[in-house]
Amino acid sequence: MNELISKKSWWNRNWKWVLPMTGIVICIFVFFIMTGNAAFRYGSVYVQPDLTGNALEIAKKNDRVIEKLGELSPVDFFRLLEGEVQYSNHNTVIAITVGIRGTKGKAKLDIVAYKKGANWEYQKIMVRIKKPKKESIKILGE
Repeated sequence: MNELISKKSWWNRNWKWVLPMTGIVICIFVFFIMTGNAAFRYGSVYVQPDLTGNALEIAKKNDRVIEKLGELSPVDFFRLLEGEVQYSNHNTVIAITVGIRGTKGKAKLDIVAYKKGANWEYQKIMVRIKKPKKESIKILGE
């Protein structure tokens, strides 16, 4: 009796879930290939909080920054994502822009630094404010 019942092939039984899952896996794979470099750049900055934290501490001491932005909040991961990160010279020189927020407003913090041993030496720290009036405040460097 069992010989009379025809059994469907594996593909005929499972194509309804195999095709969408294959598409999803391909999309995820392409996404990680395209964003892998960015994830590395932002991730490596995030695991070195002293890079942005020390620059922020220097910026907090500037009277003009205090006047325009008020008391600055620490940089969090989402503020890192607002900016850009560029490494050069075998990852020993970094140019980074991060979003900063104060009690009176928000701005961008531009940092250029090079790694000297285990520490970062700052070449340039600048705060860029867009609102209410576009202004750049040079804190260190050029």
